[in-house]
Amino acid sequence: MAAVAVKLDSKIGSHWTAACRQAVSDLNALFRRKGIAVILAVNGGGPIISVRTDPAIAGTAVHGRTSAETDGAGKLLRADVRLPVKLTINSPKGIRDAGTGMAEVIAAHEFVHALGHEPHNTHLMAQTLNKMLGDRAAGDKLQAGAVAMPPLQLSDESIEMLKSVWS
Repeated sequence: MAAVAVKLDSKIGSHWTAACRQAVSDLNALFRRKGIAVILAVNGGGPIISVRTDPAIAGTAVHGRTSAETDGAGKLLRADVRLPVKLTINSPKGIRDAGTGMAEVIAAHEFVHALGHEPHNTHLMAQTLNKMLGDRAAGDKLQAGAVAMPPLQLSDESIEMLKSVWS
């Protein structure tokens, strides 16, 4: 089983730190259940996914940016993940900070890009993720088609794509 390190910049703040740690934990559980032979570890060993915030990414957006370098087989050598500094959602009472669940989905989406899943298709790797307002921030989710996350979900196509790289 291959290991990939997730290095969190000390300046990303507690909201993104918690979301990224949860994304690592939930992706590892999903990878284990689906037979994808890679383990992510915050501050672990192996190729490094560096995570930092980028003020150029709007907080109203539901995406980050990932650039990755891979070997000839598509396995990760290194990646840089950039996330919005602040993630917001419009509620009936006005704009507020979005919940950690939404941040987890965005972080997980970018981590899966870093692991070699380039195209956008469905579920976690959808091109368009829509905000779903919860009764409070803890209930906020992102929706791809009929799939609301968290919990994280990968399509069968995404699972096969990742297995082809991490087998």
